[in-house]
This record gives sequence, C-alpha cells and structure tokens, in this order.
Amino acid sequence: MDRRSALLKAFVASLGVYLIPVIGPHALWLLGEHLYSGVARSGPEHPLAWTAVEWALAISLQAVAGTLSYWFFARPRWWRLLPLAACVPIFFVLVEWAYLLAIPSRFLIEQDTAPESGDWKSVCAVADMSLATVRSAPDVSLEHAGEAWLSGTGVNDYTVLAMPGCRKYAVELSHASPSTTLPFVLPGGRCLFNTWDNKTAQTHWWFYDTSSRPLRHPPADPNRVAPILSNDGNWVAWLEYVPGVTVPPLPQRVVIRSLRDDRERLVSLPPPGRSDFVLLSANMDAEELTFYEHDYASRESSLTMLGLDGAQRGQPIVASGVDPQATTFLRADTGWVAWDAYRETEPYRVAWSLPKGNGTHRVPKGRGITAVAVSPGGTYVAVSTSTSLNIGHIQDAVYVLRVSDGKTLWRRNLPTYARSSVAFLGENLFAYTDWDGTHATVRVLQIPD
Repeated sequence: MDRRSALLKAFVASLGVYLIPVIGPHALWLLGEHLYSGVARSGPEHPLAWTAVEWALAISLQAVAGTLSYWFFARPRWWRLLPLAACVPIFFVLVEWAYLLAIPSRFLIEQDTAPESGDWKSVCAVADMSLATVRSAPDVSLEHAGEAWLSGTGVNDYTVLAMPGCRKYAVELSHASPSTTLPFVLPGGRCLFNTWDNKTAQTHWWFYDTSSRPLRHPPADPNRVAPILSNDGNWVAWLEYVPGVTVPPLPQRVVIRSLRDDRERLVSLPPPGRSDFVLLSANMDAEELTFYEHDYASRESSLTMLGLDGAQRGQPIVASGVDPQATTFLRADTGWVAWDAYRETEPYRVAWSLPKGNGTHRVPKGRGITAVAVSPGGTYVAVSTSTSLNIGHIQDAVYVLRVSDGKTLWRRNLPTYARSSVAFLGENLFAYTDWDGTHATVRVLQIPD
C-alpha cells in the first residue's frame, strides 16, 4: 500500500510540470494550455511533427519529475527534496528556451547555407547613405532613367544618384517637418511629398521640381488621400470617394489636376463590387491610368489599366503564384514581377513573367522579403531578404537572379536586420545598401556582360 500511495502521490506531483508558465512576448500560458493549443491548431502552419516534439519533451519532463517525486515519497527525507527543488528553476528555463525558441526555430527556420558569390566590379560607393524607400509608378521608370533615390540620417534628407558618372544632387525639401507618407518620385529629382501642420492638424501637399511649392489646388480632404504624379510630372492625381454619396457601396473616382493651370479631369471607376482599387500611375500622353486591383472573391491580384473614359484597356496583368499588394507589383515593359507582401509561416515567394523568362523563386523559410527590383530590360531580378521572426539567428541576404533560369549570379550576406534596399540604374548597373552594423554605404556594381 505504501508503494502504491507513493506512486499515486508522485504521479499527481508530476502533473505540476503542466503548470509551468510559458511567458511569451505578448502573453502568458501554462504549459498544459500551450500543448492543447498546439493540438487544436495542428495543420500546414503547425505540422504534426511540431506538436509531437512538444508533447515528447513535456512527457519527458513529467517522467523526470515523477521519478524524483516517487524517490521522495517512497522514503521521505528532507534532503530528498533538494533535487526536486533544483528542478523547478531548471525546468522553467528549459521550458522557456525549448517552447519559445528551440522548437519553433526547428520548424520555422530553414537553414540557408548559400555562400557569397560573384565578384562584380565596383563603380562607385556613397558613404553614410541608404537606398531610399519611396513611392513611384510600377513601370520601373527610375531604372530606365538610370537613377536611384538615397536617404541620409536627417529629416527629409534625400539625394538622387544618377548614371552615368555617379552624379549626385540633393533634393532640397526645405519644409523640415517629417513627411507622413513616402514621397512619390519621378526621374529628374521630381517628387510629391507632404508635411503635417500641428497647429491646424492638417496635411499639406507639396510638389518639388527644382524648388518646393504647395499644390495650387490640394485634395479636398488631404488627410485621407495619397496623390501621385503623372508620368510627365505635369499632373497630380488621386483616388477618392464621390462626394455627397453616403449609401454603400460608395462609388469612387479619380481626380486629375494640372500643376500648370486650372485644368481638371474626373474619371469614374467601374461600379463598386467585389474588387479593391489602388491608383498607381497616370500616363496622360496615353490617357491611361494603372491600378492595383484585388478581387476578394477570387483572391486574385492584378494590374488593371483604364482609359480616362473609365473603360478598361486591354487585359489585366495577373500575378500568378504569389500574393502581392500594391507596393509589391512591378511592370517591366510587357512583363511583370511580383512578390508576397505577407505570409504567415509559409516561405515567401517572388514570381516573374518577362520576355526573357518566367519563373518563381522561393525564399528560405523564416525570412521575409525586404525589397525586389527588376532591371529595365527584364534580364535580372534582385532580392533582399531579412528575418521575419524574432527568434533564431538569421543573416540578411542580397542577391541577383537571372530571369531566364532563376540562377543566382551574385550574392552577399549581411548582418541581421540590415534590411537592405536594392535597385538597378540601367540594365547593367546594380545598387544595394551595404551595412556593417554601424554605417550604411550604397554600393553600385557593374554587371558583367
């Protein structure tokens, strides 16, 4: 009877393992709750093997706790409590490390052993600057012009780097308050940006050519729209709901206003339905507007072209094999490049359909896509990746792929969280932001013929 009583007491005591708290960055669970939730959410994003490893470790810890508890209850002595007392902090640290770091890393992070490759000639380097994150039309106009925007450490501190000759000229955005959206840029250093007025709680939009000047006729509600510049830099356009209509579904229209005079064009969008539209570019010479369109029913994303009469031009450009957003969809001549804007636990993907080849590139698991660029002739695609997790030790990487076969022609590994941007300055010049952990440097490399 004493032995059976000791076994029962030891078993009950061993269940205390499942009361160990698992303290995450945003919540706290008991180990038992964590294990149950793993069973409940088991699926492609949480494979059965992951759940099995978690339960195997928990049962092993329970077995150790049960054995030490039986050793105590079979012949109680105060000194026999010491191993049990020592197990409390050991088990706690082991549970935190295993369930929050080691096991998730095993299933969420794919080892990337790809070495650095390619010895491309350096054309120039710009110290203490980074390739800037800006908005522009999806038709790689900066790449065709051989330009890239750089950012410094100051507020609205931008410089345009132009080829040939690695020429640099500053963009003097004299209104020093930070922009609340990214500048919309065109070749030649032209841009549309905004500032925030704390006194009036209003957004003010400005156009920069060789100097900054406010929009003559700003949007009626400048706090709710993000205007763009036409391809020729003579017009400003934005998407808005039709004023005065309050009964859903609310119709939308595009307002196009001249920067030179008082001319204005209004373009009505198709009747509201199952799609969401984002205005990306306005080509006034061709009288064509380009939109990012997402169909919620089919979950299909595309670039859709409308004329200034609101009629559709040609067939939409559909991104197949990826799930892009408006900022992750590029058009290169008659082709396109797109990449996943967000993936829960599956690997991110880059896809392209270009005259020189079609393909899909899968980023190793555990990494997100920081930036993608395509050369204006559609020969190369550059990719920058960084960790998408707050666990593990994942290096950033920047590499250039050849679209015809998806082969990596050049690669550099960077420190974690470097989050380098990439750009092409013409067909055979590639630029990226190099980060040594302290200083950023923009490096421009010559792509061999």
